[in-house]
Amino acid sequence: MKFRSGFFRLPMISFIQKQFLPLGLLLVALAGIFLPAPGIYMATFPTVYIVVSIIFFISGLLLKTDEIWKAIRAWEGTVWGFISILIVTPLVGVVFAATLPIDPIFQIGLSLFCCMPTTLSSGIALTNQARGNVALALLLTILTNLGGIVTVPFALVFLVGPVLESIGPVELSAVDLLLKLCLSILLPLSLGRFCRKYGGYWLDEHRSQLVIISNLALISVPWMKFSQSSERLAEVDMNELLVLIVACMCLHIIYLILNTGAVKLLSIDWNEGKAVILLSSQKTIPVAMAVLAFIPVAEETKGLIAIPCITFHFVQIIIDALLVTHWGNRSTV
Repeated sequence: MKFRSGFFRLPMISFIQKQFLPLGLLLVALAGIFLPAPGIYMATFPTVYIVVSIIFFISGLLLKTDEIWKAIRAWEGTVWGFISILIVTPLVGVVFAATLPIDPIFQIGLSLFCCMPTTLSSGIALTNQARGNVALALLLTILTNLGGIVTVPFALVFLVGPVLESIGPVELSAVDLLLKLCLSILLPLSLGRFCRKYGGYWLDEHRSQLVIISNLALISVPWMKFSQSSERLAEVDMNELLVLIVACMCLHIIYLILNTGAVKLLSIDWNEGKAVILLSSQKTIPVAMAVLAFIPVAEETKGLIAIPCITFHFVQIIIDALLVTHWGNRSTV
């Protein structure tokens, strides 16, 4: 029996490690709603700003830039990916969100998430699994997350600002948000990248532990937001939540179709195309949580805004994992 117990424990531990972030987000959502006191207490301190800095410092520590020069030749994919991630998909997403028959706060959350750059790690991992151009995926990740620090504040002001007014007078300053993102994202990211020069081998050996620490820091942000919004979250209509889930699925599929069409129209090599399709159709939740912390709305409202962000995050992981599996099966035939 001991052997059987150990046999089943190993796959379970492996599963939890691989799915730590989505499982953690689901757990903190439940904890914030049903046991809000600890999260409310932690939110009384500047915890959010500290954990956001930790997230991007660790991202800088783990960021490998050695391969990006191999992707420079794939300029068509790089240009389209950059434009799609920072301009096209935000426009499409905000227009789509505005047409949904859901609470304006959910519209704001979905619009906010659509304005984000691409994922920091899952897009690269999925591209590798799909046997695509990993170097191009890495290049798009770096370019759009650095570029997003500049574009996201203005996208939010011009695209999400009008929707924000539906819940009350909100003054959203692009310059103020840009400064805050530089301090909370660019500075710790650059510091982490600088520190990597002196301990790259050790960092690679302890990558899994650092990823877990980063994910713990990440899930603590929605945990505090959910805790502060527990009363309002308990009143959310389940039918409206179902509409939101279906809407996120439809929007992500629209992104995939749009970017697949662009790859074919531009005659981009298929290995490069896989990276472009995946990276251009995904949005990053760490930057979304950082931005959410700086939006000048009531704290109890931020928990509701976080719901579409987390929902879209779950949806893109599931759909893209199925898509990558399909591509993998086709390549082995």
